[in-house]
Amino acid sequence: MNDSAPAPHPAPVGLLRRLGCIVYDGIMVLAVLLLVTLVVSIFGGITPEHPWYPAYVFLVALSAFLYYGWFWTHGGISLPMQTWRMRLVSRSGGRVTWLQSLARFGTGLAQWVLVLWGLRLWSGGNGPMAAGVAAVVLAGLAWTLLHPQKLMLHDLLSGTRLIRLGPDRSGGI
Repeated sequence: MNDSAPAPHPAPVGLLRRLGCIVYDGIMVLAVLLLVTLVVSIFGGITPEHPWYPAYVFLVALSAFLYYGWFWTHGGISLPMQTWRMRLVSRSGGRVTWLQSLARFGTGLAQWVLVLWGLRLWSGGNGPMAAGVAAVVLAGLAWTLLHPQKLMLHDLLSGTRLIRLGPDRSGGI
């Protein structure tokens, strides 16, 4: 074997593996957010009517961003990502920056707000609007399936991509 041969290009991560990791990572970040809420509730007694409630909402969003941003910028891998054998890298294959993390987090959050809005429309009896939102969401998922590198909107807008790790969890960074 020639040691000077370039390493093979890492395989992209498919949609089902991404969705599995999203569920697992969602459980992990939920635990972090519950801890933040517990501390705020014990020491602040903040309710939706409290004048500091917007600051609490900002703290929750900041905590979620810091959870993801820390793992993405420090090796590109969280525990759920390690379990599902994937790593986040920049489009060029290097480390992810905090700015890329912010763009990825913001776009991902906007996508989840869209999904939740569609569910609210559907539960409120507004079927046609909910169907329109569902069509947009499904188009995004179809895009991922058809894209050669399996990139989603948050990958495209943040300049990042997910790569599959080998059985030994090596990924080339």
